[in-house]
Amino acid sequence: MKKIILASLPLLMVGCTTLDSTSDFTDSVKRIESKQNYRIIVGKSLTPDTLEVNGGQLVKSSLELNYVDPTQSKNVPDSFIKMELQYFKNYNEFKTVMVEGSSQEVALKPYAASAETCSDVCTQTQYVRFPVPSQLLAQQPYQDLKFDVSASNANNITFSIPSGYIEAIVNSANSNVAPAVLAAPVATAATVTPVAQSSSSKAIEMTQYWFKETPEEQRDELLSWAVENRNSTKLTLETTSKQQEMFGYWYGKATKEERKTLIKQLLEL
Repeated sequence: MKKIILASLPLLMVGCTTLDSTSDFTDSVKRIESKQNYRIIVGKSLTPDTLEVNGGQLVKSSLELNYVDPTQSKNVPDSFIKMELQYFKNYNEFKTVMVEGSSQEVALKPYAASAETCSDVCTQTQYVRFPVPSQLLAQQPYQDLKFDVSASNANNITFSIPSGYIEAIVNSANSNVAPAVLAAPVATAATVTPVAQSSSSKAIEMTQYWFKETPEEQRDELLSWAVENRNSTKLTLETTSKQQEMFGYWYGKATKEERKTLIKQLLEL
């Protein structure tokens, strides 16, 4: 039974949607986890670009960026990356990682036991995590993040995470601050219904954010468009404004009930 379970792990990975450097990173956030004095913005699974392979045979790899966003001025842990590395079994396990821009090499820490699968050949999959300084991720302009994982000096692989993926996750942390503060008055209102309480959904939060980012002189026109299209299944917003474009994207993600809630909230701004 144990071997059957382990053998199924790579199949489960293949079945999930995985981003890569050619993807649209607009919707790159998998979930947001709230801790005591920080939040973790967890990115969707990404296949990093493999820039260089020395002395090894990589079968496939995937990772999730976990960006730590402080909510209080207390010490918080670094952001981190969780990664899966699959390679032919005759190669050594990867032990260390060096992130470009950081000062030292660090050990890879397993978050799950390695898995072995065999068909014509045997492969091994490592499940590891390693820290990445949050300030390195948040520095602008955003850049691709390169890092080397090593089994030895003669066996290492250089990976790269596209800047668009990093930017989408970091910006999501920033854009979720304002809606979280605004949620309190809504929750305490006597007329709140179960539908209104669902206004903390991702679509509503992001639509609110991009509306506030839109210059005030453009908001009336944008709001009129939202009202006219509140029941539409296909939305087209012709604009050259990045803020309006993102507003239209997230408004399209909202349900019809969420759009009604959104319009009421935007009218009050």
